[in-house]
Amino acid sequence: MQATSLELGPLEFSAGSHRIVEGRNLEISDESEQQIEQKLRVTDFKHVIEAFDIGEISFHSGWVFHRAGANSTSQMRKVMTIIYMDRDMRLKSPENQNQINDWNTWCPGAVIGEVINSPLNPVLYEY
Repeated sequence: MQATSLELGPLEFSAGSHRIVEGRNLEISDESEQQIEQKLRVTDFKHVIEAFDIGEISFHSGWVFHRAGANSTSQMRKVMTIIYMDRDMRLKSPENQNQINDWNTWCPGAVIGEVINSPLNPVLYEY
């Protein structure tokens, strides 16, 4: 899509942070960003931020704390996200308003406790 320089604010990761359980229930906000950043500062997780060449992609677990940095340019950062879930993934009860919004936006028709197999999240392969 585009080369993403450090100034455009590429993805940043805290390598190994999938082991942290604190902060998983927080809504995405400036306040939660500060809380998580403070927690990550007192750990020895490596902070990874690198520019992306055109055509380069990133694969990562959603449990790794990640974010996009600030875009300090006048150019729009182009992004495309694909999230793969296990075919047996079940919708859990939302714990905050952001999770309710995600349910309504990305999993319409999914039922709490049931396998997420909806028009926007079809099971792609069964053997």
